[in-house]
Amino acid sequence: MSDSLVSRPEASRNGNPAQTAALDIVLLTGADRLSLDSVAFSLMDTCEAAYGITYDVRVSADAPDEIECAEPGQPVSDMEVLRIVSMPGGDTGLRSADTQVCPVSDCCLTCTVKHDAARMLEQLSGRSGIVLIALPIGVEGTPVAQYLDDLLSLNEWGAGMRIATIANAVGLDEFEERFFDDEPLCLAGTSEEDGVFDARSTGAVVSRLICEAMHVPELPMVGAGCMARHVDADGDCRCRDIIRAIADPGAIVCEDAHEVTLRALAAQQQEQKEELSVSPQ
Repeated sequence: MSDSLVSRPEASRNGNPAQTAALDIVLLTGADRLSLDSVAFSLMDTCEAAYGITYDVRVSADAPDEIECAEPGQPVSDMEVLRIVSMPGGDTGLRSADTQVCPVSDCCLTCTVKHDAARMLEQLSGRSGIVLIALPIGVEGTPVAQYLDDLLSLNEWGAGMRIATIANAVGLDEFEERFFDDEPLCLAGTSEEDGVFDARSTGAVVSRLICEAMHVPELPMVGAGCMARHVDADGDCRCRDIIRAIADPGAIVCEDAHEVTLRALAAQQQEQKEELSVSPQ
């Protein structure tokens, strides 16, 4: 599929004459690092002209031995945010990447990320194309999208930018384990001794991220799959049925994330239905 990025007219939020949407913003969420990274890489690979901003969380070197769970909306001093920015490589097809550490200095992880994302978007003012923002594990896209949309409306640098969609990367491998997991979601680290955990359960986060998404790209099973708890009489996994039941009725569930292009995600609703291999709600 061509990587050309077509600008589309968009009505002004203030009722003024339509403007050209120069930069479409796609927010990508996820509840596990492997699925989130895999979908982000696949989407970026479909569009060489795209900008990528990826946020990850890691345990701070100054964190105490005993690390507490993070209550939603509360500051977490035991972790820091890693931001990786990828820029188009032009004729070479290669991407230049810049990595920086952002301390969690705002009121919470979500605020830290949305404020930093706004600063990054301001630097892209005047450019055209698509920017994929991969949020940290567990961070919901709706509050980030609302904050950014307000800024784009109120600031001159936001002219021509728009929030195109919120997509949630869902890996079918071990999906059932995550969906029914009532333990706190691990944001960083690998164990109770060295990890930072969300106070919300893993299952609750998985459900919330699917519910809010406009698109749900699914990664097909490639590994151990799921437990047999929801396998039907024919031995077929029912993960996809669970996901469809949770997703918004208007959401588009993409059964193979690797067949989805970034340009299609950023396109208008009618274009999405024509270009994506989907299972409509």
